[in-house]
Amino acid sequence: MMQSTVFKDKSILASLILATITVFSLPLLLPHVTHESMIYHITLHLVTLLISILLVIIASVSYYRNRNQRLLLTMLAIVALSIIEGINFLTSVGAIQYIVIQSINIEITHLLLLFTLVFLLSGILKR
Repeated sequence: MMQSTVFKDKSILASLILATITVFSLPLLLPHVTHESMIYHITLHLVTLLISILLVIIASVSYYRNRNQRLLLTMLAIVALSIIEGINFLTSVGAIQYIVIQSINIEITHLLLLFTLVFLLSGILKR
């Protein structure tokens, strides 16, 4: 009974997902609490990651309800944005190094940002 209530109420589902991500990111965030210059930067990336994941949830529900190609492209753009923010958060806490595609000397986040913009533009221009 509780399972069906959680999945029917999107706010409960979104809150559970965001709370889970926040709890699991705390071990990465806490060592930097005393670094005044870094804690704001890391917190900014964590908040943008949480917002982008919330947008992925909303876009996914919208797409699966309507099965519209414009919504699919928008959802893919938001997924790419969430991946960018996840990489930026992990990089800011020092969990990973910048990921560079050596053959073209471009950071992966810049390439994903290009994909984000292309998906958004395609979704807007799609008839």
